[in-house]
Amino acid sequence: MSFTLFIGLILLFGQPQSGAPQHPCGQVKVVGRLVHWGHRKADHPRKIEAIIIHSSYNALTADSFSVAGVLKEYKGIDVSPHYIIDRDGTIYRLVRDRDVAYHAGKSRLPDGAKDVNPVSIGIELVNTIHDSPTDAQYLSLAKLIRCLKSKYSIRYLLGHSDIAPGRKTDPWNFDWKRFDLMLK
Repeated sequence: MSFTLFIGLILLFGQPQSGAPQHPCGQVKVVGRLVHWGHRKADHPRKIEAIIIHSSYNALTADSFSVAGVLKEYKGIDVSPHYIIDRDGTIYRLVRDRDVAYHAGKSRLPDGAKDVNPVSIGIELVNTIHDSPTDAQYLSLAKLIRCLKSKYSIRYLLGHSDIAPGRKTDPWNFDWKRFDLMLK
């Protein structure tokens, strides 16, 4: 086989599989949808040690699951997570990991740290208080978290309710036992 034909086949079909496990981030498809509100550039490289899982829905129109509606609400109150996962499992990146997203509000990590936004990544699941996350959302969330854990020294994987008890109740109807099994 000629070198040119070999390169053409690689471009057409991708690299031959070597049997080595694929990097966790190679399994995650993230759609860029960067926003210009609800975050700031970090003053120095961030030490990311927590992932906070949230739930959000669109309260502005009849379509509770509209990502565009959720984003419109975020813009109105100047907040944003790093990622939002749609009901079909699509992962949208709203804020770069290196930037500080305003997603945690008044909160506290288990070690007592009160300034959660600078040391965390926020992930929203489009979901209402009456519904549960979809299978596609669980799968996408597991892939995304495996990727983030491979890049950062994550100490905590928590729900918003864990860091703001009495103030927040999300992620709503989230099955932590099921999710823990998915991460293994």
